[in-house]
Parts: sequence; C-alpha cells; structure tokens
Amino acid sequence: MSVTETELLQQVQTALFEASDPEGAMSVVELSEATDMPGPAIRRRLKKLIAQGDVEVVKVPRTNIVGTVARQYCYRMVTPKDTHEDE
Repeated sequence: MSVTETELLQQVQTALFEASDPEGAMSVVELSEATDMPGPAIRRRLKKLIAQGDVEVVKVPRTNIVGTVARQYCYRMVTPKDTHEDE
C-alpha cells in the first residue's frame, strides 16, 4: 500500500503538534527523526505547509554538539489565533 502526499503532510503536521519544544518548533533533522522520512522529503512537505499558511519558520535557541547555544531555523504550526489577528 502506498502512502499518499496528504498522509505524508499529516505526519509532518502531527510531529510538529507533538514537538517537545515549548514553542512547538522542530528542525528538519528533528522532524526527519520523528517521522522516519529523509531530510529532502521533509523540506518538500514543509514548503507546501508554509505556502498554505499552516507552518511558520522561527529561529529557536538550540545547544549544538560543542555546547554552544545558537539560534537555529525551526518550523512550527501556525496557531488559529495567529491566523485571525487581522480580523
């Protein structure tokens, strides 16, 4: 049985909703690990979700391998409140 594009997008959305980050944000690597999808596949799906207005890009402080905190691009779901601010 093949998985549809909609099902793959849903996997990415579910992983973002279940993110352990207090902001609900995950990097491509974190999403890849959470969904068992390769990075390029995650990026393609994120582009669609961003274009639809469902996901936004944020910079989140993360500790790197040498212990330095740096801001990293991550992705999080846009909350319904954020989508209706202009109304």
